[in-house]
Amino acid sequence: MRICFLADAGSVNTKSWAEYFADVFVHDVHVISVSPAAAMSPNVTIHDLSATGPHAGVWAHVTKIWRVRSLVWKIRPDLLVGYRVPSYGFLGALTGFRPLAAVAQGQNVACRPHPHLKRLSVRHVFRTADMINSWAPHMTRNLVGLGCPSEKILTCPRGIDLELFPPRDGGESEHTLIATRALHRRYMVDVIVGALAIVAEEFPSASAAILGEGEAAGELEALASELGVRENVWFGGATPYAELPAHLGRSEIYVSAVPMDGVSASLLEGMACGCFPIVWANDANRHWIDDGVNGLLVDGGASEYADAILRALRDDAWRARAAEMNRKIVEERGNLARNMRTIDAAYEELVRSYCGADERSDEGVASAPGRAHR
Repeated sequence: MRICFLADAGSVNTKSWAEYFADVFVHDVHVISVSPAAAMSPNVTIHDLSATGPHAGVWAHVTKIWRVRSLVWKIRPDLLVGYRVPSYGFLGALTGFRPLAAVAQGQNVACRPHPHLKRLSVRHVFRTADMINSWAPHMTRNLVGLGCPSEKILTCPRGIDLELFPPRDGGESEHTLIATRALHRRYMVDVIVGALAIVAEEFPSASAAILGEGEAAGELEALASELGVRENVWFGGATPYAELPAHLGRSEIYVSAVPMDGVSASLLEGMACGCFPIVWANDANRHWIDDGVNGLLVDGGASEYADAILRALRDDAWRARAAEMNRKIVEERGNLARNMRTIDAAYEELVRSYCGADERSDEGVASAPGRAHR
């Protein structure tokens, strides 16, 4: 099957998604991007359009529609996939090519889009696309609330590579806390630094590994110094993905204060490696965490997070039980290999349905709209 992704070729999500279809399922994969591309598997063909004009927001996609449309119809894939509904999904809808699948990832559907232009673009995608990929039930509810027909939605998380993220070996922990989300202000990493300062009053040796980069990095280092815990925090910066499992395996508690999410791969990675999860009490995390059983859900600031961290640190047996439970949960529901087979089978079925429509059109039945006939 030839698949053409319209997606940000510089994103780690695009990279893992495209490479899995190319390297594991051995499909002929193309990626068209209006943003600068990063290195990918040689089995993925990248079409980088970032030098042909501006690449900021929805307008970047609209202004490049004719170039993208020309490329899509030249490639003539079996399936066109727009990775993220309001941007590349919208671009895919404007090409007129079918069948079209759009991926609803992250906060763009975890919370309803407010800008009028984005709302219009999303609704156009819902009308045009043949399939919408949703990672979780709460995202599916939001999609339906935004006007997406429920019969178009495939609800299945992508998941994580369980071979890459093995359970911890039971050795001594290097870090009390670990946070692996980007250092954006909206991700509220300052709450984690503030919580550590409170925890350190009872556990002076408590430490945190804060990995990632973002506009708040300098502010967070200054806050740690101001609160007297700068020596307790290791700011690891942009950490190579292959090194992440080792850091998780040497940490006790995975912590995140991100208020809204789709499905957090970072959370699943922490759960798979045996970190006790303490995360924001949102719908995304409730799908994975039973509060007080296999983790803790928090709705508040530094003091509330500190209370949750202290509660977990005082009960070693609870954390050990949770680690076993969480590994099983991710194996059952967040297994990349299993979930990608489900998505691939759905894509194959969608393509077969269009091939059937093409064959019937030869017998006088209307053909599938916009399909590239080979």
